[in-house]
Amino acid sequence: METTKKTNSKELLKHAFNTMMLLKSKAISVEEAKAQSNLLKQSNNILRYELDKAVAIAKFDNLDIKDIEEN
Repeated sequence: METTKKTNSKELLKHAFNTMMLLKSKAISVEEAKAQSNLLKQSNNILRYELDKAVAIAKFDNLDIKDIEEN
């Protein structure tokens, strides 16, 4: 499944809140909430990586990030 919707911290927090509300109302199981939590954690790690990458590009003008990622 492919989506074109952009993800940001605000959307991740909104999803986490909605998941907590579903868990509180017992609409989802604890296991499903844990699975959603793990996905949110992975998404946050990707966002942090992208931010660190952008900072490195801005800080080091001559740094070729593509070469680093391919090695």
